Order: sequence, then structure tokens, then C-alpha cells
Amino acid sequence: MSFGDRLKESRCRCGFTQKQLAEQIGVAKSTYTGYEKGSREPDLFKLKKLIEILQVDSSWLLGVEDTSLAISNSELELIKKYRSLDRRGQEAVDNVLEHEYRAAVAAEDNLLSKQA
Repeated sequence: MSFGDRLKESRCRCGFTQKQLAEQIGVAKSTYTGYEKGSREPDLFKLKKLIEILQVDSSWLLGVEDTSLAISNSELELIKKYRSLDRRGQEAVDNVLEHEYRAAVAAEDNLLSKQA
């Protein structure tokens, strides 16, 4: 997937038209259209604005990272919430997470053993 494809996907997910997003970052619609088609590239200032407006990971948008390892915005929010908890709260979350992880691993192992 190209930069333009990821940009378009993000724009559509956020519900913006090309014209609306172009206005928000201060470029002509034709310039923005060029970003999505791959005939133009935004400068660093415009790229930063796009990342902020679309709330996307810069590495993902630029295609420089394996997205399976990237942290999503929802995961970042969970991390922020976790860090705001006191030690007792973090331990409670850790216990639930460990319990659910073990259950998922056991279920997967059970499924694999039935297939063998």
C-alpha cells in the first residue's frame, strides 16, 4: 500500500472530503489530490498536520514499519489509563490480563491438539 493509499484510507475513515482536508492543512485541493495519487509529496510541516488531524501513526502513514507491531491509538489510550492507576490498580489490571492471556493460549493449544 502506498503513502497515497494510506492517506486516502485515513481521510475516508475520518469522514473528510479531499477539499475539507486540503483546507485544514492549507493547500489547494489539487495539491492534496496529488498527495493521494502519488504525484506530489507534502512537506514536513504539512505531513505533521496530516498526522495530527487524521490521528495516525507516522510510521504507518509513511510505510516505514511493520504495522503488526505498531501501537494503535486505542492501545496508546489504554497505556495512558494504565499509567494513571496506582500500584494496586496496575496489579489488578496485570492479574486480569495474565488470566485472559493464559485462557487464550490454552484455548489455542486445545484447538491445535484437536486438529492434529
